[in-house]
Amino acid sequence: MYSAAENSEIGLSEREARILARSKARKNRKTLQNGDLENKNDTIPISKKSRSDVSNIGDASLESDQITDGQVRKKKRKHLEEFNKEVAAEPVENGNEIELGKLKKIKKKKKKALKEENGVNLESQEISHKKKKKRTEQELQSNDENQLPMDAPEEEVLDNIEPEKKEEPPGTGFTILEEFRANKNNKVFRVLPTWLAKPSVISCDLSKNKVPINEISGLDKFLIEALKRNKIEHFFPVQQQVIPWLLESQQQLFRPCDMCVSAPTGSGKTLAFVLPTVQALWRHSVRQLRCLAVLPVHDLAVQVYRVYASFCADTNLQVALISGQASFYEEQQLLVRKSKTGQYLTKPDIVVCTPGRLVDHLQRTPGFSLKSLRYLIIDEADRIMEEEHNDWLFHVEKAIGLSSGHLIAQKLSLPLEKYVQKLLFSATLSQDPEKLTRLGLFQPKLFTSVVSTDSSDNTKQSHHFVGKFTTPAELTEHYFKCPPMLKPLAVYCLLKKFKYRTTLCFTNSRAATHRLCELLKQFGDLRVAECSSEISKAPRDKLLKDFSSGKIDLLVCTDAVSRGMDLGVVDCVISYDSPRYVKNYIHRAGRAARAGRPGTAITILVDSEMHGFHKLLGMAEKKNVTPLDMQTEEFEVYEEQFRKALDGLKNTVKEEIQSKIVRNHQVRQKKGFKPKFKKGKVVSTKLAKRRGNIVNK
Repeated sequence: MYSAAENSEIGLSEREARILARSKARKNRKTLQNGDLENKNDTIPISKKSRSDVSNIGDASLESDQITDGQVRKKKRKHLEEFNKEVAAEPVENGNEIELGKLKKIKKKKKKALKEENGVNLESQEISHKKKKKRTEQELQSNDENQLPMDAPEEEVLDNIEPEKKEEPPGTGFTILEEFRANKNNKVFRVLPTWLAKPSVISCDLSKNKVPINEISGLDKFLIEALKRNKIEHFFPVQQQVIPWLLESQQQLFRPCDMCVSAPTGSGKTLAFVLPTVQALWRHSVRQLRCLAVLPVHDLAVQVYRVYASFCADTNLQVALISGQASFYEEQQLLVRKSKTGQYLTKPDIVVCTPGRLVDHLQRTPGFSLKSLRYLIIDEADRIMEEEHNDWLFHVEKAIGLSSGHLIAQKLSLPLEKYVQKLLFSATLSQDPEKLTRLGLFQPKLFTSVVSTDSSDNTKQSHHFVGKFTTPAELTEHYFKCPPMLKPLAVYCLLKKFKYRTTLCFTNSRAATHRLCELLKQFGDLRVAECSSEISKAPRDKLLKDFSSGKIDLLVCTDAVSRGMDLGVVDCVISYDSPRYVKNYIHRAGRAARAGRPGTAITILVDSEMHGFHKLLGMAEKKNVTPLDMQTEEFEVYEEQFRKALDGLKNTVKEEIQSKIVRNHQVRQKKGFKPKFKKGKVVSTKLAKRRGNIVNK
């Protein structure tokens, strides 16, 4: 607070001066803290005593607002000079009493000096606060003067008004984890080609949307007579759209577009491509192979061959079937013949074949050529594309020569007969772009069917493939939940309760087919038969013929019968085992409700199969499959018959095992094997002789 010279004049030592300085600093801090607590606006009230002390120290004429720091220093100096004069005027006395008295006087004067300093500091703070107030008032007045007058236009007022800045609460710049909500990402859909996304929609209601055969223009008279001969009086929706489109494409001067048809089974797809191709080919005088129909299995090939043969009976067209059932030499005789000049000539105009056999003849039959081909028909296209028998499509395009590859000027200048029009038909057409591009389709046109006739359902988005999995509108679909031990009894109870005449029952394996057939035979009042790949061709054809004629009530079969087979009138289709794939379910259910007739499809499920079955229905977008109105309590009536049937099944299984052992033993005996020991070991005769000779020695 004071310098060393001043302290020496006052008579204080250095130690005492430090103590006084520290005490003064503490008091100053306390007074400042008390002032902050009393007034929050930084205005500290000054007491009357402090004001009087300040006025006593300085000149009374000076006002409080004119005091500056230099004046405060002058007052301090005057005070110190007066203090020094008083100390010098006092007499010097010896002893401790005089020193103590001096110290007391010094302490009192020091206290007065501290009070005066505190008062001056407080007053200076109050003065600075008043000056700040005056400045703010002057700024407000200047702002008011700068404001626009009332008569100013609104645009100028709006331009001069500054947007108010809202004070944000602390912490708004940081994301709070508890309140963070992630937005769901939009589902990504693949973009289908326009011909897949915007097809020509066909109705599935075959009973209502029928057209008489005379109303379709463009068909020749002999085809109409053949239709009447086959008792066909109406065309279904698929035939109403596909037949006129194909007839019109034959009259075009430029290359015709390819066609894809996705329609449910039994909707008349076979007749839709048979009639236009026969009409396009019957006028040709030179016999060449111009139409090739490819089907996945022999049974379907036989079915299409019969349709072609019936409509080509009144023409000069020849139809050949190549499916592998006849010998390879016999099929070669059907395809080509050798002329007198040694050239090979084509015998049929239309060939119905399977993919594997077709590749064999392309590679091994001399003279068999596809250079004149105009129509390539692929029925059940999805199955053929999946199996890819020996890469048959590559060999066919290679044999055609001009159908594959990119378009060039040389190809565009070729006549119309050099182009091949591809026609694809399936109930479950694939929408995989990779598989479809493999076929090399040229500007394809898609015809597809949907069950709903509502216009809002027919307009779909570009990512949705309309009518991928469809079933006939006349088909009613149910599912029935049942314990696994009662599934055979459920099949028997369904036939008895609803009185179905012709019924198909599908299983997932040949062993299950045989076991279920033998069990249902034990009931005694059902005509039951089984059909699987173990049965050879001749017995299987006879079996299917008996079933279609009504001689068999229930046919237990595998999925080999599910595709494309026309089995006549089928009242009900029962899936004893749940289908593994969506396509299996569509083709199974499609055996019923064919050609506009009503039908029923029932799937028997176990608890563990419910989730997977509903997942399949979701993939097929089917919402009309309902639970069947039947309870397991109804099985109690047939409980005794079911027990007897199980006992009979045990006996038949034992007999089959014994007969199988006997049969194998007979086969081994024919090959030169015979048992030697009583234990039943079977060894060869040579080995037995050798051992016998050793024993005899």
